[in-house]
Amino acid sequence: MRRVMKFGGALMSDAEGIIKVGQLVKEYSSDPLVIVVSAIGKITNSLEKLHTNSGNRDKSEKLFLDIKDYHLNLLDNLFPEGNDELIRAIDVRFNSLLESTNETYENRYEAYDSIVSIGEELSSCIIYHYLLSMGISARLINAKSLITTNSNYTDADVDWNYTQKTIETRINPMLETLDVVVTQGFIGSDISGKPTTLGREGSDFTAAIFGNILNADEVTIWKNVPGLMNSDPARFDDSEKIENISYHEAIELAYYGASVIHPKTIQPLKQKNIPLLVRPYYDSSLKPTIINNNTSNDSNTASIIVKDDQVLMSIGTQNLSFIAEDNLKQIFSAFSRNRIHINMMQNSAVSFSVSFNKDNDKLKALIDDLSMFNLKYNTGLQLLTIRHYTDELINKYVTNKKVYLLQKSRVTVQILLSK
Repeated sequence: MRRVMKFGGALMSDAEGIIKVGQLVKEYSSDPLVIVVSAIGKITNSLEKLHTNSGNRDKSEKLFLDIKDYHLNLLDNLFPEGNDELIRAIDVRFNSLLESTNETYENRYEAYDSIVSIGEELSSCIIYHYLLSMGISARLINAKSLITTNSNYTDADVDWNYTQKTIETRINPMLETLDVVVTQGFIGSDISGKPTTLGREGSDFTAAIFGNILNADEVTIWKNVPGLMNSDPARFDDSEKIENISYHEAIELAYYGASVIHPKTIQPLKQKNIPLLVRPYYDSSLKPTIINNNTSNDSNTASIIVKDDQVLMSIGTQNLSFIAEDNLKQIFSAFSRNRIHINMMQNSAVSFSVSFNKDNDKLKALIDDLSMFNLKYNTGLQLLTIRHYTDELINKYVTNKKVYLLQKSRVTVQILLSK
């Protein structure tokens, strides 16, 4: 059986977590196995701050040292006897990070990808060396040399033809002789070799890319929850595990913001009918959530998705004329240029209202881009999405809150409301 497994950063935030990952890999290493890893802990967030403050020498230097110290402390706990080869490999990557931080780029999105992509290189290096210390035969391959994308930095599109040829040529022979191939999630490179990323939380998608091209029998995402939940257990006390849903339902949940699965993950697996398993890393014996072609359980449980820190922007013409196709083209182009994903939209005769995740830099740039329109916006709102809703559920979460927008279809309701 050929498997692809993805391990997220939350599972590897300390030495104990990495040891557990090693145990899981060893448990499944008798069959051909590719593992895809995210950056350790909250390092992606730290690298994003480093990118944001790269023009401020004092702040960027402190952030850089904090990130380096975090990894070195982790190594001290993981390898108390030391590991000189790993230390040298980590130093090489931190030198790359320092160079990326000081380099001049054409735009901030290119800079983001060059800086933030180092997180996965660091984590994969550590995991690889830990597997070697366990006696597992492994090879570390940089995903930047495997996954080719366009140059749409921060949300790059995969060139499937190039990527398929490269992965088939390089990875298939390794799986014939090695226990494990280790690579990074989230990252790739464009045709000129510049680092790119596949969108925030894109490591799931990377696992699906490998699963599709290598014709895996299954792809597994290891999480710190029992499986795919119908709501966030950290937010809702009555969260339930979903035992089985279809690819279609999983795509819908991911699109609306279910945090367990990246939106692009499902399609490559559906294309080849490869099941996606979501399972708890703390107990591999527990039954996973299985995502496959079975549609019989899709409507059994309502799913609730909440997005905080939403912006509601109402866009109107300066002279109160109708919002027409030409206006919408300008508006959508501005959102696209500023890499802003619209979570909800509603049109009236003289106004177009949209909800999106707050990002102060992007919001400022968007306002400048839409200066020809009359703009009003609110911040600090909450977007509630319920799949397979009932009126009782809607009332439960809307009571005593101001509703700004509400949209219903046969299966889904979205409500933008005050927190």
